[in-house]
Amino acid sequence: MPRTQLRTVSGEMGEGHQEHPALKNLAFVVALLIFALGVGGVLEPSGLVWIAQHSLTSGVFFAVAAVRVAFGVVLISAAAVSRAPTAMRILGIVVVIAGITTAVMALVGMGVARQIVEWWLLQGYVIVRLSAALILVLGAFVAYACAPTRRAA
Repeated sequence: MPRTQLRTVSGEMGEGHQEHPALKNLAFVVALLIFALGVGGVLEPSGLVWIAQHSLTSGVFFAVAAVRVAFGVVLISAAAVSRAPTAMRILGIVVVIAGITTAVMALVGMGVARQIVEWWLLQGYVIVRLSAALILVLGAFVAYACAPTRRAA
């Protein structure tokens, strides 16, 4: 029985490739939220400091871990139809690993997590702003890679 070919977003025919426009759109929306968090952190770093200070419980760490793993899976799934498939797959894998690491930290290392956050906070607002800038760049890249494409008229 012959395998059917599905047309990819770029218009190429590929055997077994499936489009994930809903996941691409979801990644785009989440990227915009991440971008906004980065902008907020650059403009008002005390907001990120407040978030960090109020998220030092294992419950919050588990929630963050779940969000990271879910977002990583979305990035991996949407990679094929993005503007940067290899980079998106790699980023997705890194985000999934960060989520797993966060969950492990919630299980066995909340003391270490508190020390890391306290060290980060002691570095001052310049480091907090640099961290926010990295968040902003992450959001901007994913938004660019997953932005809706215009179709020719």
